[in-house]
Amino acid sequence: MVVFDLDDTLIDTRGILVPDALRRVAAAVGTPVERLNAVGKAIGEVLAGLDVTDEQRAAAAAVWYAPDVAPLTALPGARELLDALRAHPDVGLVLLTRGDPARQQQKLDACGLRGCFDEVRIRPIEGPGTKRDDLAAILAKFNVPPGRCLVVGDDEADELAHARALGCVAIKVPQATWADVERTIATLRGANPESRRKPESS
Repeated sequence: MVVFDLDDTLIDTRGILVPDALRRVAAAVGTPVERLNAVGKAIGEVLAGLDVTDEQRAAAAAVWYAPDVAPLTALPGARELLDALRAHPDVGLVLLTRGDPARQQQKLDACGLRGCFDEVRIRPIEGPGTKRDDLAAILAKFNVPPGRCLVVGDDEADELAHARALGCVAIKVPQATWADVERTIATLRGANPESRRKPESS
């Protein structure tokens, strides 16, 4: 099984979507975009250190989490890799992403990757729990041993550290190439030709 992150793993969120969202937030609160925390994910992080009213914060949240997204495509090679993996019936594919659910769904539609996965899980940006909880649930649902699961993402703290803590194999992109991902998957498939498991019946 392969579990992919979405933002800055399969699509260029920081390069395409974040600059546009930051400009809209800056306009909503009446501040230069340079004063915003460009690496923040939740709106509270983006506005960290700014003295804003409740009304301004609400307006900023509305544009930051707006489901409409700028035109975007999957990162080069991402769609080709997913298509190649789907040609192998023994490789299960899951998308595990964190963000506003409506916005994440819109991203999937915009980049054309919605139909590539056996399951899509979206963890709200603000709320209890971590991706570790979701990953553990995925492993249990599909009855996949952690050592036979590859997690591909860009964020060490938000996803890769959780994957390793559970015993999964983790690859960080873009430091690793899609070719590195394919080689790792081939190794896992060779060790376990039944890496796509059916969900456990309830």
